[in-house]
Order: sequence, then C-alpha cells, then structure tokens
Amino acid sequence: MLSINLPTRLEKQLWDVVQDSYRGNLQVAMIAFIKLHKKYGWKEQLLEDVQSIRSEVRRKGGINAKSIEAAVKKYRKSIGTSRA
Repeated sequence: MLSINLPTRLEKQLWDVVQDSYRGNLQVAMIAFIKLHKKYGWKEQLLEDVQSIRSEVRRKGGINAKSIEAAVKKYRKSIGTSRA
C-alpha cells in the first residue's frame, strides 16, 4: 500500500482531480501519472541540464562569437568523420 503525507491544499487538489478525471479511481489515476512521467519526464531532465549548462557558461563569462564558430567547426568536422 502506498502512503504519502501531502499538504492539505495539495491533497484536496489531488482528490478533486481523481474524482473529476478518473471517477474516483486512484489506481487508474496513478497509472495515468506513471505513463505521463514515462512519456514526458525526460523533458524535465533536459530542462534541468540546459539550465545547469547556462549557469556554468554565465559563471565562466559567457560565450563569444569566436568560440561559437570554433565549436560549430569542431562539431561539423566530427560529424564528417563519423559518417565516413
């Protein structure tokens, strides 16, 4: 059995969703939640990764046009050699 302690407001919101969208069937609601997480959870991880990279770039002083051009050239070169 699953047992979780939620803040009162969140618990009420959850039960409202279960009642309105899943006819009160918590098991069906949890199955839907798990399916949605499998389908879209990776997007949350990607967002966290991008935000982390942006923070690191800002911390190191940003990116200038020269470094972008060099990175693009390096990428294109690696793509060219990997396709051969």
